[in-house]
Amino acid sequence: MSGEGEMTTLGACTAYAQQRLPRLEADLLVCAAASSPRAHLYAFQERSMAPARRAHLREWVARRRAGEPLAYILRERGFWGLRLEVNSNALIPRPDTETLVAAALPLVQPGARVLDVCAGCGTVALAIAAERPAARLLATDIDADCVALCQRNAKRHGLTIEARRADLFNGLTERFDVIVSNPPYVAANDPHLRHGDLRHEPRRALVGGPTGLEFLARLVAEAPTHLQPGGWLAVEHGHDQGPPVRELFTTAGFTDIRNQRDIDDRPRVTLGRKP
Repeated sequence: MSGEGEMTTLGACTAYAQQRLPRLEADLLVCAAASSPRAHLYAFQERSMAPARRAHLREWVARRRAGEPLAYILRERGFWGLRLEVNSNALIPRPDTETLVAAALPLVQPGARVLDVCAGCGTVALAIAAERPAARLLATDIDADCVALCQRNAKRHGLTIEARRADLFNGLTERFDVIVSNPPYVAANDPHLRHGDLRHEPRRALVGGPTGLEFLARLVAEAPTHLQPGGWLAVEHGHDQGPPVRELFTTAGFTDIRNQRDIDDRPRVTLGRKP
């Protein structure tokens, strides 16, 4: 096993990381530490690694072995073809949320006013902005750090969106053609919160209340006031929350209520239209 004192080359650093982590995770950390593409790990194994880069790698491997999400260590995650900056103030973008983007895009016409509630690092708003550059996007989050993160990601990709701090709809006077949200929807006592990446992600962005539906209930009930007539609401939710979320939409007066399934064919997004 490669000891820390032997980590002088790219090949030795790769071996060090792979002996402690799954190969893909190890390679990604070495690539980041070396500022090299993955192919170089094997094509240029004798390339020397500077002491500072080796120190970064040792630290990152230790953090990953302790359970910290890879995205927080690397400070970025891919979503919808975009490389987004992430940190521990925001949820890590996940493939399931691409279902929300796919559901929303057909609803967004040129010049449409779109609101992304609980925007985090800007995941959904930026994906829509990339696909619908003529739309007018507003991304909101209760956390000022998330708002700043969203603004940095927009600048990083040259996308035009407005990012603003807001608690749900508080302080918003505009009416929108489309409202989208990946809100907190996990139940407070859900055992998944004690495992994997969820242990490190911000609880306020995950937990929607005792049953997980409380924040969703507020969101769905208040959304019609902020929608134009004929406007749409689309929300992500747990795969087992489809029926109660549909009932929330019905109670709030939405029509054309439908569901969109995720990549694992599970109900993941509910959308409905304001009459």
